[in-house]
Amino acid sequence: MGLSEREQKLLDELEKSLGEGPSVSAKRKLSKTNMSAKRVIAGTLIVVVGLSVLLAGVMNQVLILGLFGFGLMLAGVYLAASTSSTD
Repeated sequence: MGLSEREQKLLDELEKSLGEGPSVSAKRKLSKTNMSAKRVIAGTLIVVVGLSVLLAGVMNQVLILGLFGFGLMLAGVYLAASTSSTD
């Protein structure tokens, strides 16, 4: 039993759409995911640097250095937890 004309058109459209690759929305979603992953990695690195500066300030008993390290840690957490403004 052969396919009707309507079924054949639907099959052709389906094959064509499968051959085109990922859609624009899928690419946009992937780029947003990559951007948030980059933010988390950058934020984590800033937190680690801030913790190192904080510990150096505490070990050397330099209040300003410790406060600067704490500020870096807060900025790193904020960056990692924030979302992109271009949603």
